[in-house]
Amino acid sequence: MKENEKKGGRGLWQNGNYTGLNQMVMKIEDKANRKFRKWSKKYAPEQANRPDLRQWPWYASKWLLRDLGAQFRTIDDEEQMLLRDVVYAKRATGEWYTYSVGARALTEMNRQLPQYDNYDNEPRINISDQLQTAIGRALTQCHEIEFLFSKSFIFAISEKQQKKYETVNDFLKGWEKKTLGGLFSAMQEAFDIEDDIKKAMDLFLEMRNNLVHGITITDKYDIYTDWGQRELLVFLDIFLSLCAPIKEIAASCLEVSIKYAKRHLLDESGKKILTESSEELLSLFIECFRLKENIEI
Repeated sequence: MKENEKKGGRGLWQNGNYTGLNQMVMKIEDKANRKFRKWSKKYAPEQANRPDLRQWPWYASKWLLRDLGAQFRTIDDEEQMLLRDVVYAKRATGEWYTYSVGARALTEMNRQLPQYDNYDNEPRINISDQLQTAIGRALTQCHEIEFLFSKSFIFAISEKQQKKYETVNDFLKGWEKKTLGGLFSAMQEAFDIEDDIKKAMDLFLEMRNNLVHGITITDKYDIYTDWGQRELLVFLDIFLSLCAPIKEIAASCLEVSIKYAKRHLLDESGKKILTESSEELLSLFIECFRLKENIEI
C-alpha cells in the first residue's frame, strides 16, 4: 500500500483527505431531510412538498463543512451557506429556508438536462465571460420587448391617457418616453389582465429592473465570485425563459394596435398599413386582455 493511502474505518485516506467522510455526512443529511419533511407535513404543510426542501446541516461545525466545500456569507443580516449547489439560509428572524443554484437548479428546472452529481471533484471554473454573453442576450430581449410595447397604442384609449395627447403623433412621441412600468400601468387603466399573465408581466418587470440596474455588482449576484456566478446563472435561465412568452404577448399588443389603427384611425382616403394579420396573435391578445366596462373604443 502506498504511503499516502491508509485504510480507515469506512473509507480510504488519500492525500490527506478521508474519502469516506463525505458519504457518511450525506447519509446523516438525508436522514435529517426526511425528518424535516415529516415535521413539515405536520407543522408547515405549505412547504412540505417542495422538491428542494432541506434541513440545515446543524450536526456539522463550520470547519467540517468548509472541508466538504461549503462557502459562507452574510447578506442583509441573513446567514447563508452554499454546499453542493444548495443554499441554506437563516433570516434575521431565525427562520430557515433553502434553495438551489448552479447546475443543480438548472437540472431541477429543466428535467431534460442530464443530472449533475460530481460535487466531490467539482472544479471551480470562472464562467464570467459566458454569463456576460447571456446578459447581452437578455438585454437584447428586453429591448425588443419594450419596443413592441412602446408601439402598442391600443392602451392609450383610457380617458386618463387620452387627456394627455391631442393627436396620434403626440401620443406616439409621449408613449415612447414611458418607462416599462409606466406602460404596464397604462395597460391596467384600460384593460383587465388575466391573473397569470399579470403575474408573469410583473415578474418580468421586476427581473428586468434588477438586470439593467447593476445586478452583477450586488452581493448576491456578484459576477466575480464563484457563488455569485451560480446565483446569476439561475437568474438568467429563468429570465430568458420568461422573455419568450412575454415577447409573444407584446407582439399581440402591437398586432391589435395596427388592426385598430386600420379600422378606426384612417379615413377612406388614408394610406392603409400593409401587414399580414396573425390570428394566433389576435387570439392571444383576447385571452390576455379584457376591455374594462367603462372604456369605449
